[in-house]
Amino acid sequence: MNDLYFNGKYVGWPLERVCNVTKHQPGLVFMCENNSGGICNIRNFILTCVRYAFDAGATGIILPKIQRRSVADLANIFTTLLQPIDYLFDEQHFHIPNPQNKMTTKEFYPKDLNNPDGGDTRGKNRHLDMYRTKFDGWLSGTHRAPRVEKSVAVRFKWAAFFEWPAYSDGPEFAATFGDILRIRKDIADLAAMALMEMSKFTGFDPSPEELHSENNALKFWPDFHSQTNGYLEGANNTNLKHAYLACGNATECHRFAEQAWSQLHLSVTSKLDLLKGDDLKRLQVLSWDQQALVDFLRHLMTGGIMTRQWPSLGDVYSTLVGRVGMWWGDWTFMYECMWP
Repeated sequence: MNDLYFNGKYVGWPLERVCNVTKHQPGLVFMCENNSGGICNIRNFILTCVRYAFDAGATGIILPKIQRRSVADLANIFTTLLQPIDYLFDEQHFHIPNPQNKMTTKEFYPKDLNNPDGGDTRGKNRHLDMYRTKFDGWLSGTHRAPRVEKSVAVRFKWAAFFEWPAYSDGPEFAATFGDILRIRKDIADLAAMALMEMSKFTGFDPSPEELHSENNALKFWPDFHSQTNGYLEGANNTNLKHAYLACGNATECHRFAEQAWSQLHLSVTSKLDLLKGDDLKRLQVLSWDQQALVDFLRHLMTGGIMTRQWPSLGDVYSTLVGRVGMWWGDWTFMYECMWP
């Protein structure tokens, strides 16, 4: 808690090493704007697209746009409300120059280059060893050979969802690559203020909990009662006295806090409680997803989240809450392909 500065000096040598062993294709440009969902999805979509671009030898990347979810219906994440990258991220830090010359655009999807048996549609890309070879063949086969004077822009047909095994380039790359996408500074400042106030509230770092019962939650996820009962049972077993709640619904936050206090005398706080005055006003003018960045940074800064919507055997940071039979076997690839 002595250092609330989220962004130190960027460690770029692992990325430089990857770029130096790649054969570049002047005039090849990637577009990484096909993204949607919350911060974790969008961040991983963009990072995975950029990693594919590096491997393909791209020498340019179109500055990604963010697909904003519907304000009226939070579950509707597929809209035409495209926002600039600084809607969520620090554009100046990302700092990739946009190509200025004319270019043709071609759509593709990396896994389309793999075996045509349809067995590689979900989870990690199991054919990355042949990706560059097949990508070059696809470019020449579609008569889209890039040149400096006539660039070729490649756009994904849809988002590349958790496909690149994060540690395939070594732990040092996995630990630093995600830092090319930093959260915008004004929101990072709010998260730092929430952390300072939280230390006053508890005197130490409380247990982080995530309550995901807003109307964008998938139907097969645990409901409010399942999550609350599971969290409070875990809190009781570990004698917790304080908890920080990440939730985008103020009503549900207060409802959870009331039950926690009445049952266990467990004190619950959230960003809506911790931020005061002008800081609270700055938070409230942000969109739903922008406000969620405060919770995102809070969990990154303080060691992760103790409860999630899926289990991880032997991982003390994942407490099983609710039924998992419908997604346990299907979502495990996310652990391998989620950029730190």
